[in-house]
Amino acid sequence: MELKENDDYTEDSQSEDNYDIEIYSKRAIWGFSIFFSTIFGGVLLMSNLRSAGYRKEANLVLLFSLLYTFIGSLLTAYIGMQASIAAIVFNGIGAAILTEYFFNKYFPESDYYPKSIMKPLAISLAICLIIVYFVYAYAPKGILPVK
Repeated sequence: MELKENDDYTEDSQSEDNYDIEIYSKRAIWGFSIFFSTIFGGVLLMSNLRSAGYRKEANLVLLFSLLYTFIGSLLTAYIGMQASIAAIVFNGIGAAILTEYFFNKYFPESDYYPKSIMKPLAISLAICLIIVYFVYAYAPKGILPVK
């Protein structure tokens, strides 16, 4: 959807045009936030907002997801919680904020076409595989529980 640059453009015409855009579904954002990280879900929601013409809000969502993930990591280290449990807890809370607050605020009705998640899924898996490779390849010996 292209935003019109004239004085006749109103929020009403934008909500009518939202049906013409393809965006990632709430479920996709939830899944990426839980299984990968709140940053991944935030990037999908940012893409949705940009497609709908909410550029400023898209940047705020990305900033939120980055800060939230960073603060969650700091809290995990400070509390001393097991990393896998902390990831599930913090990613779940982040997913809820992204979907129940931000997504519902800008896309309150389900009048959009769901976008395929295959491309972001491939990118996310590639990023995770690269990170895992570097962690195992370059971690000091004795730190990782691998024989």
